[in-house]
Amino acid sequence: MTQQIFYPAPQGLPVPVRPPQGDSSILEEILQTNWTEVCHLVDGSLVRAGALWLHGFLDESHQIVQKNSSSEGSYWHALVHRSEGDFDNSMYWFGKVGRHPIYQPLRQEVGKLEGSSSGSPAALLNDPQWNPQRLVDLCQAAYEGKRVDLGFLQQGAAAEYHLLMGFVLDQQAMR
Repeated sequence: MTQQIFYPAPQGLPVPVRPPQGDSSILEEILQTNWTEVCHLVDGSLVRAGALWLHGFLDESHQIVQKNSSSEGSYWHALVHRSEGDFDNSMYWFGKVGRHPIYQPLRQEVGKLEGSSSGSPAALLNDPQWNPQRLVDLCQAAYEGKRVDLGFLQQGAAAEYHLLMGFVLDQQAMR
């Protein structure tokens, strides 16, 4: 097992709202892999949680993140709730995150994306700093079946995922 299953994310992942679950072999692989050893980490639990979230295993990811009080644990927790359509709870967990170090690079990455009138960087960049509420609002609109550029939404969620997973991998790396 290598980190290819989760980083960088396979094409088309993550699915930001109502993600389909990967097949049982992916779940088994994620759960049985010793991420601490494979990725040379101090603690591999948040890598496992992120990989589970990425492949749509929200309950399994939730079981891990609810035991982790770090900013990154809270961030994954917010993503789990956002993906399942529990938007108020997602914002609660984003509140626990505080101002995360990936917010500025995320704002820059989103600014590079192209979208349509129903999903554009401007909709996410109205504030001088990254505001997770903006992406949560777009996800909620998509969840409710409103007209949203799903391709743009997926690209934004992918940028967020890559920055967060990269941060977790860097922070947990054995030095």
